[in-house]
Amino acid sequence: MEELLTIQKYASLYRLSTHTVIKKTMNGELQTVVKEENGKEVTYILNPKTQKSAIEVPPVEKASDEECTIDYQKAYEDLNKEYLILKTKYDKLLQHQ
Repeated sequence: MEELLTIQKYASLYRLSTHTVIKKTMNGELQTVVKEENGKEVTYILNPKTQKSAIEVPPVEKASDEECTIDYQKAYEDLNKEYLILKTKYDKLLQHQ
C-alpha cells in the first residue's frame, strides 16, 4: 500500500533537506503525483509502506559481561586528575581578574 506525502513531510520523515527531496523528484529517483487542491497544483511523493522499514534503527546488540568490565578505581583516578587540572586553571583565572 502506498501513501502520499508532501515534499516537506517526506523531507522531515527521512531527515533530508527540502532541496534534496526536490532534486530527487526532478531526477526521477522518487515517484510523484500532482494533484490540484484549492486551485493550486500540489506535488505529492508516493511513499510505499515498505520504505518506512528501511529507516528504522536496527536493534542494539548487548555486550557480554566480559566486555563490560570496568576498572572503576582507574576511571575515578582519571576523572579526579582531570578535575584537579581544571580546578587549578580556574583558580589561576580567578586570581588574574
